[in-house]
Order: sequence, then C-alpha cells, then structure tokens
Amino acid sequence: MAEARLAHLRMPEVTEGGFEVAVFPIGSTEPHAFHLAYGTDTFAITRFAEMAVDEANERGAKCLLLPTLPMSCNENVRECPWAMSLRPRTLMDIVGDVVRTAEQNGIRKSVILNGHGGNTSVLLAAQRELAATSESFVGLVEQWALSHDVELELAETKERGHACETETSIMLHLAPEFAQMEAAKPTRTRRSIFSKQGMSFVSPWHLYTVNTGIGDPTKATAEKGRKMVEVAVDRLAQALKELSEAAIDGIFPYRD
Repeated sequence: MAEARLAHLRMPEVTEGGFEVAVFPIGSTEPHAFHLAYGTDTFAITRFAEMAVDEANERGAKCLLLPTLPMSCNENVRECPWAMSLRPRTLMDIVGDVVRTAEQNGIRKSVILNGHGGNTSVLLAAQRELAATSESFVGLVEQWALSHDVELELAETKERGHACETETSIMLHLAPEFAQMEAAKPTRTRRSIFSKQGMSFVSPWHLYTVNTGIGDPTKATAEKGRKMVEVAVDRLAQALKELSEAAIDGIFPYRD
C-alpha cells in the first residue's frame, strides 16, 4: 500500500502523487478523566484517519493525509489542569490556512476530520466562511457521527460524551497503551438549572463533571470499539473515494 501520510513522504513522492483530496485530522490535548491520556482525541483520530485513508486509497481514491493538529478549542475546559486551548478565531484561521495551502498545491478538495466535540460549532463556522472565501470544497466529518447507529446498538450506558463507555472502547481498540482501565470508574455529572430544553450554553467543564469524564467507562470493551471503528472506516473510505473521483464541474458537488 502506497504511503499517504504527508509527514512520511519525500518531495518527489508528494509532487508525483496526483493527490485529489487533502484530509486534515484535528485532535485535542485535554484531560480525559483518570483513565485516559490527555492525547486521547489526537491518538484516536490519527490512527482512525490512517486506517480510513489507507482503505480509501486501496479502493482507488487519491487522498493525502495531513499531520494531525493536536490542539483544539477548549475554552470551556481551561479551568482543568493543562487543557490546551485555541481560541475559536485561531482554530478557524488554522483551518483556513491549511485549505489555502492545499489550494496552492493543486488540491481543491479538503476534508476536515474532527476528533474533538468542542470543535463542532467552530469548524462549522470555518466551513461556512470558507464556502464564501475559498475556491475549494471543504467537507467536515466527525468520527463519532460515522458510527452513531452502531454505538446505539452496543452501548450499555445512557450518559456518554467524554472519556465514557464509547470513547474508552474506541481507545481500547485503537490505542490501548493510553488507557488504564484500573483507574476507570463511573463519573457523576451535574444537571443544569433549566427544567426544560431550549436554553443552550457552553458548559464550564470543571463544574459540570467531577473528574472531567462522563458516564461509566467500566462498561467499555475493545470489541465494542472495533465494531464502531470498522463501520466508521468503511463509511468514510467510501465517501473519500467518491469525493476523489468526482470532477469539479459546474454542478459539483451535486450530480444530475
């Protein structure tokens, strides 16, 4: 299988690669309860991206995998020790600069692969801004959304979202060396003061959860993680293949 990781390639291999799609993974460096490493989002999204890009290219796509950004928008987690955070505008600018770099090198199809839930609104804003200021197609994929239906089938717990049963299962499959299950324990979160839905706000993470985690990670298994990852890899690989093979014509990204 041909190497697709930009950081591992030499200049002749890059310039002669004929790449059609640039894939940009974004991770995070932040606390994940007491049992997962700070780099959980970065480790997981990097290994997932490598698997998905390799599978896509095996199916005929021409994807170039960019280095993972190891920091994210963590403004609501800043009270937790060493939660590394980029301001929303900074993250948007980084995404814009990466897309422009791809454009300068002849790639007008970029896919942001998000591995951190706190980035969602910021990346959607960046994507919308680039739609008006860039000549590139900019797609956004969030790892957990790719296999949400499988997660619902497998999960034994209702409260999930961070260092939980689901994320811990994925780490046990993708990067078990960064999961210490002897330190895993159920975590209590606080309820908001609002009795009905409709009021959204940014959660101060140090107040919301006792140990920065959510739910019961003791229910996690590597087998659950494997099932979710395999489905997600298959679905993303297919989307990357279709994007890679699509011509940028007058109605792209649509077809008659």
